Amino acid sequence: MKYIIWVLIGLTLIINLMTLQDGHNWGDDFAQYIINARNIIDGKPFTSGVMLDKTVIYPPGLPLMLAPVLKIFGLNFKALKILNIVSWYLSILFLYTLFLRGQGRRFALMAAVFLACSSFFFVYKQNVLSDIPFFLFFCSSLYTFDRWKDDCPYTQKRLFFAGFLISISAALWLRSAGVVMFAASLFYFIFILRDKKATIATVTIFMINELLLFSWMGWQPGFLVSAGHNPQEFLKSILEHFVTVFEGLWYFFCPSQTFFSNCFFNGIDPIVRLTAPFVYLMMCWSFIRGLLKKDISYLECFSFFYISMLIFWSGYGAPYFAVTRLVFPLIPFAFIGVLRALALMKKFKLDLDGLIRVSFLLLVLINITNVAIERNFNDDVFVLPVNSELINWMKLHLKLNDHFMFCKPRALALFTDRVGAAPWVIPEQKLHFLQRINDLGISYVVALKDNDPDGLKVRLGINPRFKLVWENKGYEIFKFIN
Repeated sequence: MKYIIWVLIGLTLIINLMTLQDGHNWGDDFAQYIINARNIIDGKPFTSGVMLDKTVIYPPGLPLMLAPVLKIFGLNFKALKILNIVSWYLSILFLYTLFLRGQGRRFALMAAVFLACSSFFFVYKQNVLSDIPFFLFFCSSLYTFDRWKDDCPYTQKRLFFAGFLISISAALWLRSAGVVMFAASLFYFIFILRDKKATIATVTIFMINELLLFSWMGWQPGFLVSAGHNPQEFLKSILEHFVTVFEGLWYFFCPSQTFFSNCFFNGIDPIVRLTAPFVYLMMCWSFIRGLLKKDISYLECFSFFYISMLIFWSGYGAPYFAVTRLVFPLIPFAFIGVLRALALMKKFKLDLDGLIRVSFLLLVLINITNVAIERNFNDDVFVLPVNSELINWMKLHLKLNDHFMFCKPRALALFTDRVGAAPWVIPEQKLHFLQRINDLGISYVVALKDNDPDGLKVRLGINPRFKLVWENKGYEIFKFIN
């Protein structure tokens, strides 16, 4: 039976490889990562050619991983996306080994099968983003930490601890959220293990990483500054939206990608929303209790820190399906948490094994059904005539030093080699639109014909300083006349 399961996992690997698409959705972040990787190859400044505004600078980990692929294969999205598949299946191996050691073979195999059959990953693998590689190094950190705590020869312990530090460092270089891994590690070493050597080593490695990242990126305060503009409103937004973190986790286990899975997701979602405050309060209570008794695990410690960070981040109001990619590091804790919750059913004299099997098979069936129905999933928008016409016109008519405005400036910058900016980044810039045009040296403004909630097209059409020079079914391009 064990070999049949590994054959099934191998089959999912083949299916995921065969369904890679050579394209991308509109997004915007993906383009920045690729431009950063090109700059690394060409020896240019890291943020060169991304956008005119002060860019949101992401850590250089993913561009460093993409650069060799880009150098060999060029802008081949299939090749770039293989990194997701390699990272995902290596994560499965790390978690399988970890669960095998702590929860037993059956649970480890069930977790591995579910992750391999994930229909959320089946769709999300089409994105060139840092979330899945970040998950890989998180999983490797759990495994190396677990091995470090073993009773093994001193040399092996040092190697596993070095592997742990390398893993959390790599995670930090991939996403700024990796700082939570360092924070949780230091907390655990200081208050739970009381290990001075581990604490000093972790602080040292963290400082080295931060110095290197600062020299590369500069100071990036990120969303903390935005939250500080209006703390009261931001706190109110957190209270309104924090349940999306739990919904995002539920969406990973049951993505509502088809009619059947949508019905099941929506049927359970009200329960998730209702119980979310109690689940988090239980996590807080468990964390404090474990801290006082010194019996909390590293995974529990990290998960509490990480979910608290996501709850804070939820103040920005992102929908649950946009949060799902951020909850990957909570998946191992969710697996174990569900197992513990089901174990409580023993008090009611229920068949625990039967309940686990039914729950597992139902969720796997939902995910496999999603994959079967979505097997031809392709969200590549750049092959559509309406978008390829826009790109080709800009490459033909804009000089290399001409600047443009568009709602997705980094994606157009990737495909046109022209640098642009968004019409406005913050609402206040709407009031000084013409000043922004002049300050950034904008020559052309691209407006959407249909989805234009901010009225950009109308604003351009009634202003005599903007001349319509091109249009197709989806866009209008206006030239700014000085």
